Amino acid sequence: MNQKNKIRGVVGTLVTGALLMGSLIMPGVSSAAPKKITVGIAAITLQSPNVLQQIEYNKLCAKLLGWNVVVLNADGDPAKMAQIMSALVNQNVDAIIDIAINPAQAPAGFAAAKAKGIPIFAQAAPLIDPTHYAAATYAPSDATMSNLLAEQILKDYPNGGKALSLNASAILAIQIRFQTLAKATAGVVTVAATHETDLANAISDTQSAVATALKANPSINMVWGLQDFEFSTALQTIETNKLGNIGVYSYYQDPVDFGILRAAKASGSTQHMAVADSPVYDSGWYAFDSMVNKFLLKKKNWVTKMSIHPLPYTLITPDNVQATGDVYKWPSFQPFFTKLWKSQGVKVNG
Repeated sequence: MNQKNKIRGVVGTLVTGALLMGSLIMPGVSSAAPKKITVGIAAITLQSPNVLQQIEYNKLCAKLLGWNVVVLNADGDPAKMAQIMSALVNQNVDAIIDIAINPAQAPAGFAAAKAKGIPIFAQAAPLIDPTHYAAATYAPSDATMSNLLAEQILKDYPNGGKALSLNASAILAIQIRFQTLAKATAGVVTVAATHETDLANAISDTQSAVATALKANPSINMVWGLQDFEFSTALQTIETNKLGNIGVYSYYQDPVDFGILRAAKASGSTQHMAVADSPVYDSGWYAFDSMVNKFLLKKKNWVTKMSIHPLPYTLITPDNVQATGDVYKWPSFQPFFTKLWKSQGVKVNG
């Protein structure tokens, strides 16, 4: 056997041995199966249909990537907010999606996540986060939606009005909504009453607050429902208690809202109502893209910017509500991100 044939024989033996072991070991490439990522979701309350929808889309993202999701619900209880954030850290999840729980409400959990290197993504609502625990915040602009509502309010009440505002001041998004609405309607609308919503009993508390405030102050002619569930709840309370022609303005369209708006249109109702909307559930795509960058692609600058595929906005009223369906027909974000991930060599299921 000449020298060239000897070399070929040695190489062939090495290759055969490698194949028998399962694969060739290439420099810089691990032969181990990739770790399945587990994403924890800390939700402020599942009484919000909007939060449920967000979680549904988070699970869709995880399914596409073959990852696990763990959901813990705080039920609007500050003590539980602290508990669930710490619980997710103790379960050693790889990343946490935080839906409206501020660091001040769960300081130990946020600090522990940072110490362990577990990235936190604030989803759907900005955080009061002076220590910068969150790697990124992914949410529609509350100021943009509030300005859409303010424009409609000024159109509906050109001669002025008085508002009951249903607040939740511990949540930065609600602060922004209230402050923007008040500023944009100043000089025309007076905030005659405010109420801090008890998130642990969100529906019943909203019913009680609306009935009590409107009975005590008959000059109030509109309700600012600064959270999604307050739109239908306020309208039903007004109707049940026969409180008059009171306008209701809110954020994020829930499935039940479509029927309410269509019924108002069909009946020719003069009651003012509007919902500022954006596909908040699509906020999760940015968080999962950041995780793809960090855990799979090992990018140094792994935090995704929302400018990669910006969120749209709209205002829904009885005049323009879609004729059928109980979900607003936003263009899907899925094709954009699945195409992006596949182009980067990421395995996508489906």
